[in-house]
Amino acid sequence: MLHQFTSYIARGKLFCHTDSLLVTVSGGVDSMTLLHLLLATGYKVGVAHCNFRLRGEESDGDEQLVRQRCTRENIPLFVAHFDTEKYAGQKGISTQMAARELRYAWFEEVTAAHGFTKIAVAHNANDEVETFFLNLVRGTGLQGLLGMAAAQRKIVRPLLFAPRTEILQYAQEHGIHFREDSSNSHVKYARNRIRINVLPELAKLNPSLLPTMQGNMERLRAAQRLVAGMVDDLQKKACTQKEDMLYIKISELPAEQRSFWLFELLHERGFSSATVNGIEAALSGASGKIFYSPTHRLLKDREMLIVAPKKRGTIEGERATGDWKPTATSWAVELKEEGLDGQEVKVGSAVFSFEIIEAASVRLNQGSNVALLDCDMLQFPIRLRRWQAGDRFAPLGMKGEKKLSDFFTDSKLTLFEKQEQLLLCSANGDVAWVAGRRIDNRYRVTKNTRRILKAALSGG
Repeated sequence: MLHQFTSYIARGKLFCHTDSLLVTVSGGVDSMTLLHLLLATGYKVGVAHCNFRLRGEESDGDEQLVRQRCTRENIPLFVAHFDTEKYAGQKGISTQMAARELRYAWFEEVTAAHGFTKIAVAHNANDEVETFFLNLVRGTGLQGLLGMAAAQRKIVRPLLFAPRTEILQYAQEHGIHFREDSSNSHVKYARNRIRINVLPELAKLNPSLLPTMQGNMERLRAAQRLVAGMVDDLQKKACTQKEDMLYIKISELPAEQRSFWLFELLHERGFSSATVNGIEAALSGASGKIFYSPTHRLLKDREMLIVAPKKRGTIEGERATGDWKPTATSWAVELKEEGLDGQEVKVGSAVFSFEIIEAASVRLNQGSNVALLDCDMLQFPIRLRRWQAGDRFAPLGMKGEKKLSDFFTDSKLTLFEKQEQLLLCSANGDVAWVAGRRIDNRYRVTKNTRRILKAALSGG
């Protein structure tokens, strides 16, 4: 085991003796054995232990064992106690997912605060195979079938080569004390059901299931490297990233296996294979159809697919959904004239800044993100709000009024851009500025203007 351990680290270039390792130790056989092996090979380590308070006295017993080992070996120890169930309830996620989020965020904090260069976790070969089948039954792309990475940024997994049986045998031979986690026997957890019910049946068909699956995953990794290169080429041709928005040109998507390529482009933004199949079916349809992942929304807009974070630009007081409609009662930020000069106002991801200046000292053409308005024509308090159905304005350079909906259509705005459009309005209800696009002709600067309200938009 010791020889395989050092060979696996060297072969994968996981870390070296100049590294300082934060070893995540639960008290179970895998992590206690990992700690033993690292100490036996002379690496500089510290230990991080999480008490998730999910198993009462059993959790406290795990912590006590880890403390005793670190005290005996004079190892720096970092312990965190979490109210995991409360966190899961607040986030609306499972306790397992909550524990994962809590521990990895804390590992990063400890690493940054104490100068550790790597975070060593004790996943083994069985964990990797269980992950393969877990992802397979849930639905995944090729990436999800590759198992666990031996090195991923700061995370290293130096026990991935070892089956659980060999780890247990090594621990027994070397008198390594460890504790059994009683929750590992609960089949209510999907991973446990695969380990307890599925893999033993597959092993009856193939007694060499573990090495066979490791070989399968290695071949899949080789295939993924080829596919990744092709996806990179496709992204360069078909995709454009503008801030947090992704634009995919439909005509550049390969005609064959479109759902496969779409999944490769979209799965990192949370879109499932079933949703991607629906997107593919809508490619030849009319514009305006929207699809959702847990974190993003996708719009079919003419010859483009547009992907945006689901809550992009959400304002306090607005509903945080992707179903906003311009007919809804709109929130508004009211701004009085007193104190407006020099003020900054954050509205979602947009920032407005205001100045009141003398007309003679201003250069008039300053771009679409700056509005120069006749301050004395405006009625205060002015308001910042979303647009609503029925809004009209008199675009600068045009005669008469125009519906904002028609102006948006002429400007070829997407549905997402329409939903997020902000307006600067006079207290009488007039739209003085379609922010970032056009001012109203009635509020333009003229030779009679004495004071100018300069409104500048950034972000958004």
